[in-house]
Amino acid sequence: ESVIGYLSESAEYAGVRNGLEGALSDGFIVKDEEGCLQFVHDKVREAAYNIIPDSDKKQFHYRLGKELHSYCDGKDVGDTIFLIASQINHGKEWILRDKDLSACISELNMKAGEKALDGCD
Repeated sequence: ESVIGYLSESAEYAGVRNGLEGALSDGFIVKDEEGCLQFVHDKVREAAYNIIPDSDKKQFHYRLGKELHSYCDGKDVGDTIFLIASQINHGKEWILRDKDLSACISELNMKAGEKALDGCD
């Protein structure tokens, strides 16, 4: 399942699919040959990202990764594990504040590292 599918399951990010469909119809994003969504230009991606205040970006990444992790925990998510770990690690200062989750995040990072090593020749 896609990241958009995972996020659409959560209450906080339920509107993601509709927002992306609007951006697609407005021409800000396109579907590639594999059906993956991408911005039409890096400047469009940067403009969308810059809507988030700089002071909130790390927490945004952490919350996004945490939401994906809670939905995907215990499932084989393939390479999506790298995205989840990366998002959470962008907000690493929140890991230390979240004592209940810090052990889970350590395990997530270990699994992502093992998966990366498995992919090496």
